[in-house]
Amino acid sequence: MKHYPIPCGKKMIGLNIPDGVSVQWVQSHGMAPVPDVKSAVEDALHHPIHSAQLRDLVKPGQTVALIVTDITRQLPEETIVPLLLEELKQGGIRKEDITAIVATGTHRPNTPEELREKFGKIVDEISFINHNSYNKEELVSLGTTKSGIPLLFNRTVAQADIRISTGVIETHLFAGYSGGVKSIAVGVAGDETIAATHNYQMLQQTRLGVIEENEFRKFLTEATHRLGLHFIVNVVQTGKKEVVKVVAGDPVEAFHEGVKAARQLFEVDIREPGEIVVSGVSHPKSLDLYQATRAGNVVVFGSQSVVTKGGVILIPAPCEDGCGHPGYCDIMKKAQDVDDIIAISREEGFAPGEQKALILARILKQARIVMTDCLLPEETLKELYLESVPTLQDGLDRELRKNPKARVVLIPDGLLTLPIVKR
Repeated sequence: MKHYPIPCGKKMIGLNIPDGVSVQWVQSHGMAPVPDVKSAVEDALHHPIHSAQLRDLVKPGQTVALIVTDITRQLPEETIVPLLLEELKQGGIRKEDITAIVATGTHRPNTPEELREKFGKIVDEISFINHNSYNKEELVSLGTTKSGIPLLFNRTVAQADIRISTGVIETHLFAGYSGGVKSIAVGVAGDETIAATHNYQMLQQTRLGVIEENEFRKFLTEATHRLGLHFIVNVVQTGKKEVVKVVAGDPVEAFHEGVKAARQLFEVDIREPGEIVVSGVSHPKSLDLYQATRAGNVVVFGSQSVVTKGGVILIPAPCEDGCGHPGYCDIMKKAQDVDDIIAISREEGFAPGEQKALILARILKQARIVMTDCLLPEETLKELYLESVPTLQDGLDRELRKNPKARVVLIPDGLLTLPIVKR
């Protein structure tokens, strides 16, 4: 019997697998974390990529929109934001001229308590506001892209003289890798803009880890060029949230430099797909089903599926906050079957957040999804075409009883690791 540790929210689950079972352990490559995060951020700010230092980009009297991540992204912004404020101070910017906009996209607003926990005492020094993609009064239109996508953005962001964003570079279904200009082109965009880009047509043209010839990223670049983003600070970090790289400067060039490190960290070659795939989820992505099921994305949406057709994906996540965005749940509950979900997406489209229904349907066409250690009622999961078992061990044991010769692929960090099947 072999023992494997798999993340499940804030805890680790011990998974026992009998000897003789084919197991591939797919873990992101080890990279040494930076010795000191503050020093690494300071160094990045003092040596920006393809950009002047931030203090030299601003002028006294200018207003600054600082686009920061919401609670679904865990990165050291309690360190990054104060250092950005110091740079702005050196450039003559007053704190009262700075507004931090939480880039929620279509996520719920963050509470004052959550913001204080994430950003620290800096929430008392500058203004923090949650972006609201649905409130038309808080949005401004900048026309459309060349392909006709409406460009609606947060009014405070659009009207600022200077726009700066923080972010984390990790695998992303539509963008290939998150970070760079995504926080502004999606994080503070209107719901119509997000809906027009998170749909069936766009999903057909994107893959995890692919940023070249990626239609979604082309949109991000065009949209951001229209609005203007002056400076970014992005981090690359391990599944344990240890920072291994900090990049700052030009939104495109600094991002590409960060992606180089991200590829080294996240992309892992594997021999072959498996009939059973375990994809772990750590906190905070484990808080709701919307985020937790992203652990299925790396299994199916890489350059080649890691799970065989008709196989199973086991996802351990408590989902304390429930389903997350309600829209996708409503669609899946009303649909006649998985094919119906795909047809609705193709023919009618979905509102922001509802695209999760399409993503899950696409995964379910390849393999079953079994949630384990999950607090959601079994009946609720069944309505979403998902199965459930009490524990991850129960789920694995059940699947091995069905298919004793099944090959098992274990991905401890199912949101950051990108398995690449050797061709």
